[in-house]
Amino acid sequence: MTAILQPGFWVFILTMSGIYGIFTLGLQVQYGVGGILNFGHVGMMALSSYTMAILVIAHGFNFWIAAASGVAVAALGGAFLGLTTLRLRGDYFSIVSIAFSEIIRYVIFNSDGLTGGAQGSLAIMPIGDAYPSYTDTWDTILYWIRDHLTPIFGEAADRDMAMGILVWITLGILLFIVSRVERTSWARVLRATREDDDVPAALGKNVFRFRLQAVIIGSIIGGIAGIYWALQVSLLSPDDFLTIVTFYAWMILILSGATKVKGLAIAAIFFGFLYGGTRFFTFWPFSFFDSSQRSYIRIMIIGIVLIVLMIRRPQGIFGKREEMVLE
Repeated sequence: MTAILQPGFWVFILTMSGIYGIFTLGLQVQYGVGGILNFGHVGMMALSSYTMAILVIAHGFNFWIAAASGVAVAALGGAFLGLTTLRLRGDYFSIVSIAFSEIIRYVIFNSDGLTGGAQGSLAIMPIGDAYPSYTDTWDTILYWIRDHLTPIFGEAADRDMAMGILVWITLGILLFIVSRVERTSWARVLRATREDDDVPAALGKNVFRFRLQAVIIGSIIGGIAGIYWALQVSLLSPDDFLTIVTFYAWMILILSGATKVKGLAIAAIFFGFLYGGTRFFTFWPFSFFDSSQRSYIRIMIIGIVLIVLMIRRPQGIFGKREEMVLE
């Protein structure tokens, strides 16, 4: 219980919530605007994370070029997924998207010479004798921010606080951009395709192209989340990118109201506290369980909260009932 009272606990919760918020925003563009049920979104996160790590560690790339390349590879992954499967209807695309993300994870898991395999990024062979870390350049920025925060927050100012601030600045910028984009004619056409393909097609709109663009944009945002994930955890593992991570994002999206971006940040914090915070619940009745058992209990708690919310407010915290229906 004492861990919850520490500033570091809330910094951790807010940082992870921000990363999940960025990740979920990619889904919001795809589903909230375009009605595209993508259950393999975590695959784009994996592509960007590992691309950056491989380029820095194995090839000595500049961090910024490697990070940009990671996001670009995520965009290409989204383009490939969309070009090959987006013409599938409804549930079929959802099933294929899961398979796509699992293929990416299994390739990472079994490519020992390229990705480090089951051992993760720690086993990626470096370009020279020294082991370059993809966090080195980023840490320089974080420590600079920490030094400027110290006069304000004292000893509480550290690398993690600086990381959290940058994550939330990024999320805020992306939320602003997406909220503006959703007011454009492009978004209005996508919403029309969300409800009925035939009407925009009859008006001469290329429905496939609009949906493909939504998938690519969502993948880019997911790729940005992947970069932040890699920088936060420091060492990557294939198990970081299980399909359930996508469903965590879906939980946040449902909580916030799928068609609205304004509730996403609050929903991300709420989910982050439930998911990350419950591992530190050692008070009664959680004291009867060990740490591994509490990890399962927190999923149950999230599920119960989600069920209650769906019964009491199925449109989410900020959503509207009339915006829920997909014809």
